[in-house]
Amino acid sequence: MDLIEGDARAITDNATNKDVTTLGFLSGIGNVTEVASAKSEADDNFRVMRFICEVIVSFPIAVMGILANGLVFVVLCRQKKRLTTNVLLQALAIADTLILISSILLRSMRYVGWQSYNDVYHYIFVSLYPCVYFFRLADTWITVVMTIDRYIAVCYPLQAQRLCTLRRTYVIIGVILLATFAFSMPRFFEFELGDDNDFQLTKLVKSRSYTLAYRITIFFLVMYLVPMALLTVLNIRLLHTLRRAYRKRDTMVSGGSMRSRNREGSHMTSSGRSVTLIVVSIVIVCVLCNVITMLSHVFWALHVCFAELRHLESKRRFLANVSNIMVTFNSAINFVIYCMFSRQFRIYLRHTMRSKCTEQGRARDRWRSQSHRKSSESNNVPYFATPLHERLSYKSRSVSDQ
Repeated sequence: MDLIEGDARAITDNATNKDVTTLGFLSGIGNVTEVASAKSEADDNFRVMRFICEVIVSFPIAVMGILANGLVFVVLCRQKKRLTTNVLLQALAIADTLILISSILLRSMRYVGWQSYNDVYHYIFVSLYPCVYFFRLADTWITVVMTIDRYIAVCYPLQAQRLCTLRRTYVIIGVILLATFAFSMPRFFEFELGDDNDFQLTKLVKSRSYTLAYRITIFFLVMYLVPMALLTVLNIRLLHTLRRAYRKRDTMVSGGSMRSRNREGSHMTSSGRSVTLIVVSIVIVCVLCNVITMLSHVFWALHVCFAELRHLESKRRFLANVSNIMVTFNSAINFVIYCMFSRQFRIYLRHTMRSKCTEQGRARDRWRSQSHRKSSESNNVPYFATPLHERLSYKSRSVSDQ
């Protein structure tokens, strides 16, 4: 389905393996051995595919994404002017980081082969499984709010200062977190620890009405259909309005007598364009990645609802693995988008890196100064009594290091 549906489905797959004989006779297949061997071979291929997708592909992307999102958050915090878009981008970076951490703990680490981790995996799964849906829902709807915020700023600039305020943005983020957490509450009652210290399905998730109503229909609407439709429509209108505004500005701002104003207008256009390109690019990546996860959800729903479509199981598993990679990629790629389309972000990033290097250099100089004084005092020679040429040479080394 989405981030970890393959892990949840593994429970029912194991239950099916126990009844291979019954499955063979009910389906009219005489040779039960062929059924068992075919399913065993399919499971082996599935494990290999899982290892490639989760460990070789997703794990490095998740690690680099966590580091990149942390750097994005630091750079955005260093900007002196607090803008609503920056606040939403910070919230998006936090949500993406939580998704990537969950991806590592629930999926990648499970297939590494670390026995100590596998022994406690069922505790981690039961606790973290419902949180993943909360993180993903919050991430998606923060992206929607960010697109609406940018749409108002571009299409209705006179009303933007009144509508898009920092206080209102914080309130909206809080409402999103509360609403998505409340919507994800049933997920906390889908799995429980069994008598053998393993996780198992609860009676709630075994209910067909619950699966059809909440897990398939309502979740599909709230997670995929409604937000993806909003993002697509807003992006199209945003790009159309921007193109029309730029053409109108180029027509109005012309002539040699308005050259300075033209330079100012082009600067404003470039700054606004970079912010808009960031939002548009994030939305495009989000929509493309979620389309694949949406298709995986549809395949899973067909598999659950219609017994005659069980032959799509292998395709559903393959699509689920691809969708897991897409979810990880979507949460890790924003840093690249910022670097590509925002000159201001690159400048702040360089300043951040240089300030860190400068702080390390100053700390190193303080350590050298203290060690030099201690060595002088240990020899009963005060620092101010050290020969002048030694102090000057030490200071020149410190300045050259900076």
